Amino acid sequence: MKKIISTGKGGVGKTTTISTVATMMAREGKRVIVFDTDPSMNLAMTLGIPFLETPTITEHKAEISEELEAEGVVRIGREVIEEHSRVNRDGIRVVVMGAIPEGGGGCLCSAISLVKILLSYLDSPDCSEKYDVAFVDSQAGPEILGRGLAREFDCNVILTEPTPKSAEVSRQVVKLARDLDVRNNLLIVNKSEDDADIVRVSGMVGLTPACTVRVRYDRAVIQADWDNRLLVDAYPESGAVADIRGVMKRMEELAGM
Repeated sequence: MKKIISTGKGGVGKTTTISTVATMMAREGKRVIVFDTDPSMNLAMTLGIPFLETPTITEHKAEISEELEAEGVVRIGREVIEEHSRVNRDGIRVVVMGAIPEGGGGCLCSAISLVKILLSYLDSPDCSEKYDVAFVDSQAGPEILGRGLAREFDCNVILTEPTPKSAEVSRQVVKLARDLDVRNNLLIVNKSEDDADIVRVSGMVGLTPACTVRVRYDRAVIQADWDNRLLVDAYPESGAVADIRGVMKRMEELAGM
């Protein structure tokens, strides 16, 4: 199973990109599972799973942790995947970490640790349901790499806008990814209106243009969101969809798919 994580500043297009790529891969016959570790939980809704029908890990993380210690990774891993996920119409299984359940409820560190355990379970011989690729849509910022979630991922997809502030967050992501020995970093310059953004932004981030793909600015992305439809369904011939298809091919190359 190949593991791909998306990282970057909030609002740069991680969810749109991952949902589109995951859908494209699923429709090509790949078995896809997606982990939404962003507390805003937009990915499940983007993939057509209603918010109120999405069970989250944080709602039951205390019970899960206790059972994990008592009964082990295999049995609990299977139960968590089955009971705390939903499958959309394209066959994509979506596991949602969830938000902090209440004020003063602490951080999401333990839930993120559980996601790491679940990924290990999915990649083990004990997992009965096999997947070709697992996507992790991370929370905004570089912090999730500081917790080591991206270690041993096959590809770290770094989303950025063509602005200095967004590029600075991506630069921090690249540094942490290298600390974790994540060697395959793919930079996506999203919402770009100039071909020159590839060279300019990759230089600011600290990656080469060869490791960078541009996704052009496209009003179709906004309109699809307003229409509550997947971009690839609402505007299949749009420039953004064509560019994201190119992103998918680069992900597959880097991950060895």
